[in-house]
Amino acid sequence: MRSVIGVCAAIAGIAFACPARAVERPPQFVVMAFDNCSELERWRELIDFAAEMNAEGDRLHFTFFVSGINFLSAAHRKLYEGPRHRRGASNIYFGGTPADVRRRVAYVNTVRRAGHEIASHAVGHFNGAGWSAEDWAYEFQTYQRIFDNVARYNTLPDDVKFTFSFGDVVGFRAPYLARNDALYPALAATGFRYDASASNKPSAWPEKRDSLWRFNLARIPVSGLGKRTLSMDYNFLIAQSRGRADPERFALYRDQMLQSYVDYFYANYTGNRAPVHIGHHFSDYQGGAYREALKSFARLVCGLPEVRCVSYRTLADYLDGLSPATLAAYRKGEFPRLGEPSAPATAAVASAATGGVSGN
Repeated sequence: MRSVIGVCAAIAGIAFACPARAVERPPQFVVMAFDNCSELERWRELIDFAAEMNAEGDRLHFTFFVSGINFLSAAHRKLYEGPRHRRGASNIYFGGTPADVRRRVAYVNTVRRAGHEIASHAVGHFNGAGWSAEDWAYEFQTYQRIFDNVARYNTLPDDVKFTFSFGDVVGFRAPYLARNDALYPALAATGFRYDASASNKPSAWPEKRDSLWRFNLARIPVSGLGKRTLSMDYNFLIAQSRGRADPERFALYRDQMLQSYVDYFYANYTGNRAPVHIGHHFSDYQGGAYREALKSFARLVCGLPEVRCVSYRTLADYLDGLSPATLAAYRKGEFPRLGEPSAPATAAVASAATGGVSGN
């Protein structure tokens, strides 16, 4: 198996493979996104990590799919009623105390100012697979009401507010990735530009259907396990340990995830350059092993030549700027490709790999 080290090879050591050339080689986009986004300490951690990554240049921006319930304190839970659910119910915790909500709003404003994206994960984290278009629209309208009235709904001072409008929230990922055909008309009518709730093969370029870009997680091989799972931390938790915490295998699970992400990245980077999609949560799965893997992955690939680690909104902007003919050429791989790195190039960067991680 190709080691993690190999991904950081000096570009001078990479050969070019040239299929029929129709367009210039596209950038390799990498999108790392987070769902739910409740834990306050994780906001601080990721703000600090992104600042570290961007200290010497614009290398990394995240998308945060935030559940609207995070902006409503537990004491005011009755202000929310999800479609087909009782008032005050949610499948995840409400936003804590009003002081917790205030801190979370401040963190959201901080990441927005730093160029990251805030997107929607609906409100109450319910499974909407059986919802109607009207149900979805009602959930989106409820999110906007909470967003626009965050101070009043939590008995906070008037100066507690978002520094951007709800109209700037243009992306969506469904809780549990549970969606149906009724979702898409509601998304389009609400002004969303993309949905990130489905899955596809790793080499698939995004498609735009019904005015919405479809950004899909990938079904990727899990290093060392001989099976595939989605490119998301929760799915690794199920694939590796059937959902159980296993502290004794912390390093194994971390390294398997890192190697799996690197293999996914490398195949696309030297292949047809389809965007790489990775989804995580703020939850402390496997004691933080997956967070360590994601950070190591970002350090390894963000900043490599022709690599852009961006938000989904930025990816949508890029795709909207392409002609149909150019995008069709990208799908077919009709551009000069990067080949396998040479052994000397791989060895030249061995000392730069984070933690010396290798595959299992």
